[in-house]
Amino acid sequence: MNDYSGFSLIELVITLTVLSIALAIGVPSLIGWVRAMEVRSSAESLRSALQRARAEAVARNTRVRISLSNTTGNPGWNVRCVNAAAGCPTSLLSHTIEKTSVIRWGAALLAGSSTMTTALKAGATLPATIDFFPLGDAPQVTGGTDIARVDVIYSATTDDVRLVLRIDGAGNIRLCNPSRPTDHPEACH
Repeated sequence: MNDYSGFSLIELVITLTVLSIALAIGVPSLIGWVRAMEVRSSAESLRSALQRARAEAVARNTRVRISLSNTTGNPGWNVRCVNAAAGCPTSLLSHTIEKTSVIRWGAALLAGSSTMTTALKAGATLPATIDFFPLGDAPQVTGGTDIARVDVIYSATTDDVRLVLRIDGAGNIRLCNPSRPTDHPEACH
């Protein structure tokens, strides 16, 4: 009687075939998920910076400006006091421009931010600013001089992987997903 242990060649071929099929089905989904997470991370980072700029304006009782300064749309921002003083330095915080990132930002003034069906081009309307006033409002958004919308997009593909940040004159910041149906809580209205 032969006492061999291990796998036969047929068992090995069947296992490799099943594994190959599973990978062929799963990898594209995983890549899409990773892209969506990169976009969400960048959008959440920008939303956090906008909220921090607004909080600094209220806490310091002065105008605070956040600047998106890269003309190609690479993520990066700077928060500073508009009128530097002892209690409010020129630079409060910043996020250096990520030149190697595949994430890009595009911005629009209120007049150009109405339709959500079309993504803004990377670097559109940049460099741009938003000023938060001592009460936390951003009246220059409704006045048309500050941006009211920032699209965060994955630039390495033509897939529509994007999120939108909307800022209103009251200083409210909303992150929405234009690919969601209108009755979804994340939908852009």
